[in-house]
Amino acid sequence: MLVLQVVPAHGVNAYRLLRARIREATTWHWGNKARTRLKHVQRPKGGHIRIADADGVLVAHIHPASQRDQFYLTEKFMGRLIAWFESDLLAINVQFVREPERKTRRKRRRPW
Repeated sequence: MLVLQVVPAHGVNAYRLLRARIREATTWHWGNKARTRLKHVQRPKGGHIRIADADGVLVAHIHPASQRDQFYLTEKFMGRLIAWFESDLLAINVQFVREPERKTRRKRRRPW
C-alpha cells in the first residue's frame, strides 16, 4: 500500500483545499457519504483513495483493487494535486507501507 503525505505551504490546509476542489472535479467523485474516499471516474472498480487530515497535512492511503490500479490511482492523484495546487504545496512524500497480513480463522472442530 502507498501512503502519500501532501505538505502545504505555511498557513494552508491541504485537506480542506482538496475537499473543496473535488466538488467541482469531473474525474474524481466521493466513494462514501463521509467524503473520505475518492474514486476515479474511469475506473470505478479500481480501488479507492482514503484521505485524512493531520493538522493541515493531507494523508492519502491508496487502496487499489489490483497492482495495475495502484500505479493508475497514484499517477492520476499526484497529477491532479500538482495541477490544482502547485503554488500551495511544499512537498508530496510517498511512503511504501506493508499491509499487515490477515490472520486466517481456524475452523472449529465439532465435539461430536
